[in-house]
Amino acid sequence: MNPFLMSGYERPEFFCDRENETKRIIQSIENSRNLTLISERRMGKTSLLKHLMFLQQDEATFIYIDIYPTLSMSDFIRILSNAVLNHLEPFSEKVIRKLTNFFSAFKPKFSIDPHSGSPNLELSIGTTSEKEKSLSLLFEYIRDSEKKLVVIFDEFQQVTKYPEKNVEALLRSEIQKDINTSFIFSGSQTGILLSMFNSYSRPFYNSTETLYLDAIQKAEYSAFIVNKFAANNIKIVPETASYLYELNRGITYNVQYLCHKLFADGNDLITRESAEDKLTEILQENEVVYYNYRELLTSFQFQLLQAIAHQGIVEKPYGSAFIQAYSLGSTSSVRTAINSLLEKGFLIQQKGVYLSDWYFSLWLQRQL
Repeated sequence: MNPFLMSGYERPEFFCDRENETKRIIQSIENSRNLTLISERRMGKTSLLKHLMFLQQDEATFIYIDIYPTLSMSDFIRILSNAVLNHLEPFSEKVIRKLTNFFSAFKPKFSIDPHSGSPNLELSIGTTSEKEKSLSLLFEYIRDSEKKLVVIFDEFQQVTKYPEKNVEALLRSEIQKDINTSFIFSGSQTGILLSMFNSYSRPFYNSTETLYLDAIQKAEYSAFIVNKFAANNIKIVPETASYLYELNRGITYNVQYLCHKLFADGNDLITRESAEDKLTEILQENEVVYYNYRELLTSFQFQLLQAIAHQGIVEKPYGSAFIQAYSLGSTSSVRTAINSLLEKGFLIQQKGVYLSDWYFSLWLQRQL
């Protein structure tokens, strides 16, 4: 088995570090505190949550909900209701009767997913008042459980994009009623999440503690890399492992991906040169995606991305020095393009602006 996993979670020996972060989250759960977990994309946020669930599976019942695919409050209710159905207690005739009585006003229907074999619950909701009532009942059903519960909303910033504008207030109202359940709100759009939980005017203001997930320390990750290769009779010296980390800026997904590809080659020695060659190969494999990006963006937006990629991070993207150095025209044009690229997910704004995809950034650098 390739020890450098690209998706999902296997078991602790395939998971690198995060000991301090795991302890802090467990402390929050043990003390029934709510927590906001924030990280950039591809830093291993979801893997950390899965690791937590594995370690604490005998201590609490976890209801994990990825709400990134949802587009509305109706979608949120559907995905929450099915998460409750699948994780709160084993599916049985007793559960069907209980849920049927509890949600009788919404004519609950049960079915079995033909692909996963998991039970599904569908509630008949249409009007705004029905959505609000069904959401309230779902949280009441959660509160009625006598178990120690942890509810995880992954990619929680998605609720700000719903057409319904009162979702944050409705959720905050229900969550504050629950003193036994711990809620974890996680996401990768830092600016939106910080605004949701730190702006005085927002419903979730000051309602959770915040944990920012930074890159794993180089020493810990390098040791993990050396050990995993060594366990499979592949030699790599610590200096080369550190170089792998630096090539990928410590971004968990990218480090894992490069190591995954190197392991798959089956060579018994990993060198700086073989790592550089493999990285070049990865960028070439992704060229079709990167050229497609160019078709999706305006020529000015693509030019701006190239300029930012060349700098790595631009602390003052509206400053004359940056704009003049890359012949970007007016400040207003740069501002409009950056706002559009932020909205589309190509850029991250934190202590400056930089590309969200490090490999795309490297590829653009090589095009100059």
